[in-house]
Amino acid sequence: MATLIDSPQYTSNEVYEIQATDPVEGAAIDASFSGLGISNQPHQQLANRSSFLKQRQDVNIASIGVLQGFMAGFTGSMQPTGYLKIPFADIGRGPVVAIVQWGFFSLMGQTQRAIKNGLWEVDFPLAFPNAAFWFQPQWVTNSLTGAGAMVGGLVVIESGPITKTTAQVFTDWNDAGVVHVADSSGDLGLTGFNWIAIGF
Repeated sequence: MATLIDSPQYTSNEVYEIQATDPVEGAAIDASFSGLGISNQPHQQLANRSSFLKQRQDVNIASIGVLQGFMAGFTGSMQPTGYLKIPFADIGRGPVVAIVQWGFFSLMGQTQRAIKNGLWEVDFPLAFPNAAFWFQPQWVTNSLTGAGAMVGGLVVIESGPITKTTAQVFTDWNDAGVVHVADSSGDLGLTGFNWIAIGF
């Protein structure tokens, strides 16, 4: 049994309408429509359209799969200490996953002597697979006035060496500064520092 060979193509307003005066004509060497015959022409045109739509649908399904895979790369943990993974195409490295991490390092209960010349190590919630580029700490106080106030310009917090899993932070203030370190949840003063790190 012979079958129509479809060719993926679409042309609007092309499906032939068989007329009442058209003879029944099947495929033959000398038949109309390049040998298809009048009776086969609409079937051929519809078969071509179906093949065209199927081809487009296959492309769409593949594209959706790629998009779903890309979206699956965006993962993270939106917690006080958390992270966010962002996949993208780096102009120098190619496909990479940037990682942004953040958290809070508590200094509650520490003595002023410890804070004055303190060296602290922050553990990242997620190890950077390749490298950590940037780390930034920032003081946190539960009061901007009175006993909890920090004297501007006198309080120092610095980031030190950064690895794939940790970052070091140095804290200090000069002798003229008066900074109270909170020793309980209800006490006013310095409570610790927020931090953010970026790597991949």
